[in-house]
Amino acid sequence: MKPSKAPSGKLGQDIVLGLVFVVAGVTAGAIAMHYPLGTSGRMGPGYFPIIISTLLAGVGIILLLRFRYDTSEPIRSLPWKQLILVPGAIVLFGLLAEQLGLVLDVLLLTIGCAAASHKFQLTWKALAGAVLFSVFCAFVFVELLGLPFPVFGSWLQGIGGF
Repeated sequence: MKPSKAPSGKLGQDIVLGLVFVVAGVTAGAIAMHYPLGTSGRMGPGYFPIIISTLLAGVGIILLLRFRYDTSEPIRSLPWKQLILVPGAIVLFGLLAEQLGLVLDVLLLTIGCAAASHKFQLTWKALAGAVLFSVFCAFVFVELLGLPFPVFGSWLQGIGGF
């Protein structure tokens, strides 16, 4: 393969995304190294984050290498809607975890991130899918994995006997 260059003066999408993935992966990996790893049979709190951060950094490196051999689309304008909605939904997920609980928190995260797409429409099918995904996440993480996370948060304690 013969290396080709991106259009001059334009920063390609692959290089920007690759750099973001590498920085995020290395940063998350450095933070996760402070937690006990455990073993494959008895995973510690740092085991899964190390795997995910390594994969994230690896994908970033692949994107950077791909940029070297192929031209990617230049960045013409910043997608402000996506840049605000996705990180905003993630921050709200972290801030409201105790108050809302896992079911409602995942529901808001899912709808907030999906709303960043120009194809998204809040139909009953989309809402039903988000609700099913939220309940599934609560079941997997709280019931199966035993994570100490409230299914329904402190704001819902008095409603319906939860």
